[in-house]
Amino acid sequence: MTPNSIISLLEMASFGAYVMSLDQTILFWNRAAERILGFPAEEVIGRRCYEVLENLAPGGLTPACLHGCPSMRALRAGEIPSTITLRMRCESGGRKLASLTPMVVAGAERQAPLLVHLFNDDPDPKVADRAAEDVRRDLRDRGANILSDSPTPRSDPRKRGLLSPRELEVLHLVSLGSGTLRIAEELGISPHTVRNHVRNLREKLGADSKLAAVLTAIRRGILDLG
Repeated sequence: MTPNSIISLLEMASFGAYVMSLDQTILFWNRAAERILGFPAEEVIGRRCYEVLENLAPGGLTPACLHGCPSMRALRAGEIPSTITLRMRCESGGRKLASLTPMVVAGAERQAPLLVHLFNDDPDPKVADRAAEDVRRDLRDRGANILSDSPTPRSDPRKRGLLSPRELEVLHLVSLGSGTLRIAEELGISPHTVRNHVRNLREKLGADSKLAAVLTAIRRGILDLG
């Protein structure tokens, strides 16, 4: 399922929704999110979610997503992320209590997975759960793979040594949706060398595609997106 298909599904939803890359950069912000929190889309797209929303757990003082998206933390821990209650920052500077449901959705073959966050200013988790289930059903009907709905083995950071430092750099850029030419330019190497690194890291991870390599590395604790 392409990012455009996901955005089309969430565009006119009655609940707030935003889509992020794996490094928590906001790629899409729907109209309901504008209505609930007051931030216009053009003000938040391209920024990190924790810089904009500063989501705080009730009683907390540190943004709950500062050290990684709850979806990603759950994915690495082999858990299914659940709806959480947060105090989200509004454009006015105030706080609004909201129920937020995070999920990780696989992109198309040549595209990185996406973080999808749904939120509602009704703090009742049951309301958010119903909205999230409707989205899950629609996503699945359109052929999406919701990665965070499947529990996985607990990750082992000691397995990071499986890949070389350069292979980790390449894999990190792949996870953010960068293509061969862009990776080559950013790392100062040839496209041929990039392809060799991708082939090698796929073999080491037992992955039949770049997307599969990214997902395997996340689940095994090899890929650090912090």
